[in-house]
Amino acid sequence: MASRKINQIALTVSLLTSVQVQADNSITLESMDEAVNPPSTEDLLAMPLEQVMALNITTSVSKKQQNVKDSAAAVFVISAEDIRRSGATSIPEALRMAPGIQVARINANQWAVTVRGFNERTSNKLLVLMDGRTLYAPIFSGTLWETQDMLLENIERIEVIRGPGATLWGANAVNGVINIISKNAKKTQGAELSVTGGDEQVFGSARYGFQIDKHSFGRVHVQSKKHDSYLSSSGADNYDGWDAQQGGIQLDLSDGDNDAVKIQGNFFHGQFNEQSQRPMLTAPYFDTQRNQLDSSMFSLLSRWDKTLSADSDFSLQAYYDYQQHEFFHQSNFHQFDLDFQHHLKLTARHDFIWGGGYRFIQDHLIENAYYQYQPGNRAYQLFSGFLQDEMSLIPDRLKFIFGSKLEHNDFSGFQVQPNARLIWSPDSHHSVWSALSKAVMTPSRSKQDLDVWLATEPPSEETGNLPVKVTGQASLPTEKYKAEDVLAYESGYHFQASKVTADVALFYNDYSRLPLLMTGAPNLTASEAGTPYILLPVGLTNGVKGYTYGSEVSGTWQATDFWKLNLSYGYLAARFKRPDGSIHPFTDENPQNQFSLRSSFDVLDNVELDLWFRYVDKLAAINTKPVAAYTSLNLRLAYKPIPKLEFSLVGNNLLENHLEFNPDLLLGGGNNSVLERHFYFKTRLDF
Repeated sequence: MASRKINQIALTVSLLTSVQVQADNSITLESMDEAVNPPSTEDLLAMPLEQVMALNITTSVSKKQQNVKDSAAAVFVISAEDIRRSGATSIPEALRMAPGIQVARINANQWAVTVRGFNERTSNKLLVLMDGRTLYAPIFSGTLWETQDMLLENIERIEVIRGPGATLWGANAVNGVINIISKNAKKTQGAELSVTGGDEQVFGSARYGFQIDKHSFGRVHVQSKKHDSYLSSSGADNYDGWDAQQGGIQLDLSDGDNDAVKIQGNFFHGQFNEQSQRPMLTAPYFDTQRNQLDSSMFSLLSRWDKTLSADSDFSLQAYYDYQQHEFFHQSNFHQFDLDFQHHLKLTARHDFIWGGGYRFIQDHLIENAYYQYQPGNRAYQLFSGFLQDEMSLIPDRLKFIFGSKLEHNDFSGFQVQPNARLIWSPDSHHSVWSALSKAVMTPSRSKQDLDVWLATEPPSEETGNLPVKVTGQASLPTEKYKAEDVLAYESGYHFQASKVTADVALFYNDYSRLPLLMTGAPNLTASEAGTPYILLPVGLTNGVKGYTYGSEVSGTWQATDFWKLNLSYGYLAARFKRPDGSIHPFTDENPQNQFSLRSSFDVLDNVELDLWFRYVDKLAAINTKPVAAYTSLNLRLAYKPIPKLEFSLVGNNLLENHLEFNPDLLLGGGNNSVLERHFYFKTRLDF
């Protein structure tokens, strides 16, 4: 009775709707020099490529100021200039530039983003932060990208670390970490207005930066967006349009010497159209619904960075986050997070960093006919500590890094996540590194408290001509669901020269205790209206193990002073098995091959021409049609009649209409959204 189709549907949706407590440490320690007097975009553009790459800008890998080449990890930095010249209008679009990231647009308002496999709308093995604050909805186990509508002109860079980052960042940094870092307010002085209009979207933003005293600056901004619906694969309106408003304030205060304080507040409100298919007990056994869903968020962050001496500094950060959503069901939560870290150079050969944190979350989940939580309200806590020592075995040549994260949460108890890395730099241009890491994904609310109506199977002779109601029940397994974990083996190579940079990474990830559905005993029951049906309960157990492996390559060539090329390629393969030895299709929603080539060409001093070509391999989906491989070409032409005024024309998807992802089974309703050719015109004025 428990057919393979039922199990596949239940597995996909139960994973999709799982709620994870992302246990991570959320401080990003930026240097005082960067906080007080960072290089401007104009400064960066004037520098040779080798000098730009040598800047100590990457902080998320080691939680300290560090050069990309000296990082014993697969790291990729997307700069503000990369974002501007790409023509991207959202953070997920910008993330396509990084190798090893799977970015797919589900429809006009939903995205699926992950690193090295397991892609879903709410991918739960990728930790995403903004200025050190986690960007995830605990009730959905991942990042709702449609709600992360940051003003792109405020972004300094996006640091993408592929591979586990659990030692420094904690549980759920299983396959990677993305840290979005905003510009210091000193770099956004004066006013800026931006208007974007096209055949499917209208955006507008305003920003004003002001000076408080000699070393302290601030800014405020607001942004509004409206996006039309896409068409489904059948040619009908897919009812997935949206509009959103976002704004914030940031104060960067400094004494010009040893102290820097960042105060940041952000708000967001959006309305998202949704067309979904909900299960029902009578023919046709599903109901197509159209709803408009509200989402609101507010956050307040404060961080104090202090330099104690040339060899010692610390950072103390606190933030409050409130979210209210109507996705899946009505919910809201309050989150408070406090983190401390201390960086100390003990001797010439030992660079030590340690810290700890506390997190408190209070949620309120309102049940409906499809989702029920018991209890509806719950509070949970996280305590964490970490330490890491970077040992210089041969000065400026060979380093060994070892550390571990220790944490306790209310779902899986005490966890230890160690990490060991080795990097050898024979000269100033080359470095080779390797790493061995363990990371875990914390069990969540849904795996303990959620009952969800997954699907209804129509009557058949096998079921005695009665419909079958398939429900995911967290209480069904006899043993408590344990933390999923990964043991990751990585190696890589960095190269930097005056005109060329290159990066190669190889990885093998060994996963255990991944989720598998177990089927309970079916029983005959009846609805409140008296309709008889068979109830088939299914629950999650730790029953799957397997591995992924692959490679990632990226490079930059400054061909001339006016022409730069960026190339990236990613390969991913996987194999997972159930306890009976059968194959489990965990990574079917991930392309095996991805290729990207970007060309930035300065036609004249005030005219820019940018080209971006991408190839994405097919997705072999389980329950719906496979998504075919596709190619995409974006073009951007920009003109600056005066230095502070820019006009740009952008064309996206110029080669072919295509699908990028299969919809969520309960949210997307089985209709794929087609990405068509479209254009937009943008005007930006600084004054």
